[in-house]
Amino acid sequence: MERTSYSYRFGSAEFDEARFELRVAGLPVEVERRALEVLSYLLRHAGEVVTKDELLREVWAGRITVDKVLPNAINKLRRALGEANAGHISTQARLGYRLDGAVARTAVGRQLASELNFEAGQPVSGRENFILRQQLGKTRGSEVWLAAHAKTRETRVYKFALDSDHLRSLKREATLLRVLHESLDDCSHFIDIIDWNFENAPYFLECEFGGQSLLEWASAHLAQLPVDQRIAIFLQIADAVAAAHSVGVLHKDLKPANVLIADEGGTMRVRLTDFGSGRLLDPDRLESLGITQMGMTVTESLASDPGSGTPLYVAPEVFAGQAPTIQSDVFALGILLYQLLSGRITQPMTSGWEQNVANPLLQEDIRNATDGNPERRLANAGELAARLRRLDTRRIDAERLAQQAQEAQRVHEALARTQARRPYLIALIAALTAGVVLAVVLQQSAVRARNATAAELERATAITRFVNEDLIGRSNPLVNAKGADATLRDVLLAARNRVATRFAYQPRSEATIRASLATLFNDIDLWTEAEAEARRALTLYEQTQGSTSDDALSARATLARILSRLGRSDEAQSQLGTLESELAGRETTAQSRYLLASVRSTYLIGRADYSGAIPELQAAVKALLEFEPDNIVVLDTLRLDLISCYTFAAQHDAARKEAQQLIAEAGQREEDSALTIALTKLAIVRALEEDHAEVEALLLEAQPVIVERLGDNHSRHLRLLNELMAVAFRRADWVKAMHYGQLVHERARLKFGDAHSLTYTTLANWGRSLHEAGRPQEAAIRLREAHTHLVEISGVDAPQTQDVAFVLASVELELGRSTAAQAVIADLDAEILEAGRSTGMWSFGIDALRGMLLLQQGNTKSAKPLLESALKGMESEEDLETPGRIYADARRALTSIR
Repeated sequence: MERTSYSYRFGSAEFDEARFELRVAGLPVEVERRALEVLSYLLRHAGEVVTKDELLREVWAGRITVDKVLPNAINKLRRALGEANAGHISTQARLGYRLDGAVARTAVGRQLASELNFEAGQPVSGRENFILRQQLGKTRGSEVWLAAHAKTRETRVYKFALDSDHLRSLKREATLLRVLHESLDDCSHFIDIIDWNFENAPYFLECEFGGQSLLEWASAHLAQLPVDQRIAIFLQIADAVAAAHSVGVLHKDLKPANVLIADEGGTMRVRLTDFGSGRLLDPDRLESLGITQMGMTVTESLASDPGSGTPLYVAPEVFAGQAPTIQSDVFALGILLYQLLSGRITQPMTSGWEQNVANPLLQEDIRNATDGNPERRLANAGELAARLRRLDTRRIDAERLAQQAQEAQRVHEALARTQARRPYLIALIAALTAGVVLAVVLQQSAVRARNATAAELERATAITRFVNEDLIGRSNPLVNAKGADATLRDVLLAARNRVATRFAYQPRSEATIRASLATLFNDIDLWTEAEAEARRALTLYEQTQGSTSDDALSARATLARILSRLGRSDEAQSQLGTLESELAGRETTAQSRYLLASVRSTYLIGRADYSGAIPELQAAVKALLEFEPDNIVVLDTLRLDLISCYTFAAQHDAARKEAQQLIAEAGQREEDSALTIALTKLAIVRALEEDHAEVEALLLEAQPVIVERLGDNHSRHLRLLNELMAVAFRRADWVKAMHYGQLVHERARLKFGDAHSLTYTTLANWGRSLHEAGRPQEAAIRLREAHTHLVEISGVDAPQTQDVAFVLASVELELGRSTAAQAVIADLDAEILEAGRSTGMWSFGIDALRGMLLLQQGNTKSAKPLLESALKGMESEEDLETPGRIYADARRALTSIR
C-alpha cells in the first residue's frame, strides 16, 4: 500500500516530503534527518497538538534516547527555519508541539505507507485463511490490522510488530490479558486473545474484534448522545479499570484510542485494549497463576518507565518521576470523563473547562478525579463509578440543601427588614439565623455521614460475607473438599484465594483482610504466605491512604516482624528504618511507640540479642496497655517474649515473676487459656534450670497442649523439644541430648529451609551435644557448617554466631587445629555473648580458650597466667556447668603445665 507525498509551504519555508528537502526563501537548508522527520510529522498534523510521546514513537521508533533528543531536534528546526519562520513551531507546555499558521499542501508523489509492506487483500502470514481488510493503526515498527476469514467472514484483529521493542509490548499485553482472564469471573470488558506468533517476524498478537475505538466512534455518534448515555458508557470503562486494578493490573495508557465500543443489539458494549504499557502491582501473581512472565523481566519495576503513556492523560506525579499507581489511572479516567461529557475527545482540560460541563456534581467528580495531588484524588476507579451511579441521589440532596440555604437567607432578610422598626428583635434575628445556618450545616454533615455510612455498610457487608462464606462456610465438611480433615491452614489458604474477587472494588477492605491473614499465617508458621499478604496489604494501604497512614504503618510493622522471624535480618532492618523515618515527622502516640518497640524487639530477638530486646518489649507492653488494653492476644504474645528474653538474659527472678502473673491472670479468664498457660510454662523453664525434674515435668505438661493446638511441627513445639535437649545437657545425658539435637535440627531444616539462622543454630546445638558426648570429629563437621552459614546470614558479631564460634573454637583446640581455633577466637566478644545469653563467665571462657591456644602453640609462660585467671573467675560463680566443658578442659590444660 502506498501513500501520497506532499510539498508543504508555510511562511517563507518549503518542505518537500518526497525528497526530504527543506528550503527557506528558496534556498536549500542542511538539517539532520531526524529533525526533518519531526517537521514532516508536524506538517501532516498541522494545527494539532502532537505529543512528545507520539513524536518519539514515530521518529525514534521507541528506541532508547537521551532526555533532550526531541527538544534538541526542535531547536535545530527553528534555527534552520530562521527567525521569520521559527514561530510556526509552538511549544505546548508539558504536552508537545504544534505547527501553527497557514500551510499550503501540494501532492508531489507516492510512497510506501507500511514498513511491513502489508496491503489490503493480503493473507496473514501463518494464518492464510484470514485476509487483511483495513489498517486500524500504525506506528513506526508496528501496525494494527482488521482481518476477516475468507469463508466465514469472522473478523479478527492482528497487532503486528517488526522489532524486539514492539515485540516486548505484545508479549506484555498477552501476559496481562491472561492475568485478567484467569483472575476475574467477568471478563466481558476485556479483549480475548486468540493466538500469537512471537517466534518469527513479523510477530503478531491475534485478538477478537471489539469494535471501533472510542476516538473513531465518538466523531460519528457522541454529539447526539444525551448525558446519561455518555455516563453509562464511561461507567463501563471505569468498571473495567476497577476490575483490572482488583487483580493488580495497571493499564497506564488509558485514552480514547484504547477504548473499544461496539453496538451489540442496541446495547453499547465497551472493552479495554492495549495493555502493552501496563504493569503488575504484584509480579508474584504470575507464578501463582502459572503464567509465563512474557515481556516482563524479573528486574522490571513500576518505576522503570514513569514517563510511559500519552502525556495528555498522564498524572502530574508520574510526570514528576514517581511510579504509576492506581490513582494515576484514575487521573486518566477523569480526563476521559471530561472528554465524554464535553464532547471534546482528544482535547486537554484547560482553564475554564467547567464551562463545557454544565452539571456541578459532574464538575466535582471530574475535579476530584483529576486533582493534581494524588493524596486528595479519588482513591480508585470504583469510588468514581459509585459517585456517578449515585448522581440522582446526590442531586436531590444538593437541591434540598440549596432550598434550605435559600430559606435561611430569606428568613435572615425578612427579619433584618424589621430591625429598624423593632430594635428589640436584633437578638432574635441573630439567634434564628444562627439556628437555620446550623440546621443547614447539620444537614450537610448528615449527608456526608450518610454517604460515609453507606460506604462503611458496603465494606462491612463484604467483610461479613467473606467471614461467613469464605472462612466459616469453607470450613464446613460438606463444602471443603478435605471434609472433616480440613485444617485451619487449609481454610485460610482457600479463603485467601478468594480475597481479590470478593473485594474487587474495595481496596481498603481487601487491605484489612490481607493484613489479618498475614497475622494469622504468621501465628501458624506459614511465614512465606504471611510475608506475601503483609506486602500486598502494605501496597494497598499506601495506594489508598498514603504511606504514613496508621494502617500502612501497622502493615509495615507486621512485615518487618515476619522478615525477622524468617531470619532475613537485613530486610527486616530496612523495613524498620523506613518505619522509623515515616514516624519521625508525626506526633508521638502510644500506638507509634508500640509499633516501633514491637518491631525492634522482634528484630533483636531474631539476632539473639535478648538483653537489648527486654527494654523494647517492656515499652511495647506499656504502650499497648495505653491505646488497646483489651487486645489480650497481642499482649500475651509480648509478655511471653518478655519472659523468654528474661530467662536468656539470666534475669530469672523477673522471668518467674512475670510468668506467675501471666499464669494467674490466664487462669481467671472465661475463655480457654490452656495454650497461653502451656506456652508460659515453656517460656519459664530456663529460669528453673537448677531443678531438672521440675523443668522436665513442666515441659511434659505443656507438650500435649501445644501439639494439639498448634501441631507437631510448629515452631513452639520445636522450641519445647530444644528445651528437653537442654535438660538432657544439664543432666549430662548425652545420648538423649544427641537424639533431641538431631531431631530438632532435622525438623528446623525442613521447616525453615537452608537460608534461615534457626536451621544453623539447631545444627550447632546438635554439634554441641556431640562434642559433650566425646565425639569431636562429628561435632566439628556440624559446628563448622553452622558457623559458616551464620556468618553469612547474621554476621560475625551476631550473638548466635558468637555462641557457635565459642564452641567451635573449643572443638578445634581439642582436635589440635590451632590455626583454625585462633581464627575463630580472634572474633569472640564477651559483651556480645553476654547480650545473647547472660552467664557472667564469657570473658573467663574466652581467656580459657586463649590460654589453651597459647599452650598448644608452645607459649607456656603466657598460657599459665591466662588459664589461672580464667579458672579463678569461673570458680567464683556458683554455676560451673555454663560453660562446663571449657572449665574442665582449662583445668586439664593448667594441670599439664604444672
